[in-house]
This record gives sequence, structure tokens and C-alpha cells, in this order.
Amino acid sequence: MMSFQVEQIKHMTESKAKYDKRLGWIMKKKIKKEGLTPKQKWVFESIKDFIQHNGHSPSYEEIKQLMGSRSKSHVHAYVHRLAARGWIGFGNGRNRSIYIL
Repeated sequence: MMSFQVEQIKHMTESKAKYDKRLGWIMKKKIKKEGLTPKQKWVFESIKDFIQHNGHSPSYEEIKQLMGSRSKSHVHAYVHRLAARGWIGFGNGRNRSIYIL
């Protein structure tokens, strides 16, 4: 059993995966990045700056406040559009798991 885990970790480190203490293994998918609208770029830069300054990703509520929006559904839409276009990714089933690709 132990050798299987060692082989799995060896495979993960040889592939396009990286290990994050908080999120676990993050598999890098080959996704072609598409262009962003000015508002999407602003949201992306805000998320990136927040992560650099605080060491963790923002919650939807914090992104909502940064955007000046009244609804978290707008935040959800922007975040998922950024993920679909290949600019950000999510950890598996965890809160505050947005990461920059």
C-alpha cells in the first residue's frame, strides 16, 4: 500500500500538478486562456491582489464588497466565467479555494 502512495506522489510531481498546504494537490489543466472584458479583468486583478496581500483567496462576500455589487449572484457569474476562460481555478469542495492559474 505504501509503495502505491509513493508512486502516486511521484507521478503527481512529474506531471503538471503542484501541492498547496491548504488546498492539497492541484492539477494544472491545459486550458487556453481567452481574453477578458474590462470588468472581468478588474475582478481578476482584485482577486489576485487580495490573494497577494492576505495569503488566502477572498470569499464571495468580500468580492461583492470590492465590486460594489448588491448581489453575490453577480460575483458567482464573474468568478465562474473567469474559471471557464482559464484564468482562475477552484480547490476541491473547499471555501476560499480560488487560485490563479
